[in-house]
Amino acid sequence: MNKPFLFVGLDYEDPGELVYSAFQLNEIDRDNFGFKINLDSVIKRALLGQGISHYSRDMNNVFNLGRPIFVDLKMWNGKRTMVSVIKDLAEANVVYTNVYALADKPFLEACVKATEGTNTKILGLTILTHYTDDYCQRMFGCSLKEATRRFADVVVSAGCHGIILPGTTLDVVQDLQIEKLVPAVRPDWYGKTGDNYQEQEVSVREAIAGGANLFVCSSPIRKSKDKKEALIRTLDEMI
Repeated sequence: MNKPFLFVGLDYEDPGELVYSAFQLNEIDRDNFGFKINLDSVIKRALLGQGISHYSRDMNNVFNLGRPIFVDLKMWNGKRTMVSVIKDLAEANVVYTNVYALADKPFLEACVKATEGTNTKILGLTILTHYTDDYCQRMFGCSLKEATRRFADVVVSAGCHGIILPGTTLDVVQDLQIEKLVPAVRPDWYGKTGDNYQEQEVSVREAIAGGANLFVCSSPIRKSKDKKEALIRTLDEMI
């Protein structure tokens, strides 16, 4: 995916809402968007809500739409656990999933190896868009941009297919020839609001200008009364 591509965050706790929104948005005849499914959707409802079998049926309905799927697990676990999960995602033909760069190079390499011969790609997660310079100074002893670059180098050295980073730090990775996904993009029509405690919001156009080619947008579309119109307006800003 070299041209700008948007993943719509289906960040719903209710799998019924998730499936309904996916089918509704899928009616838009554009080929430059897919869906992001969150960890809480996978775990909370599958294990504590309606049960595994019910949830699997719901998810199959979304996967069968044929849109690229990004399963946002933000994994940082034991090597065996992560590899096992990734193999299952690859079998389901998930296009992207993500692993924290903090898991370190050997673990990331094992995750990448698990995708060999499949259509699934591993995105190395640097710093969440929820964090700030102050957080990075306290936790890593460096600035937000310095931490992002440090973790990006780990991701690249491990052979990951792409990186996830705050849009406000794109300038420090311009030399890296790798797919770049920016979460928390906000279309101009919506503005920057700090939804969901997002600290590092950027506009769609800012992310594109900074060199990103993959984006996640959730709140502006999910919270709109007319979700289809919101998605169309967002996609129009990617042209």
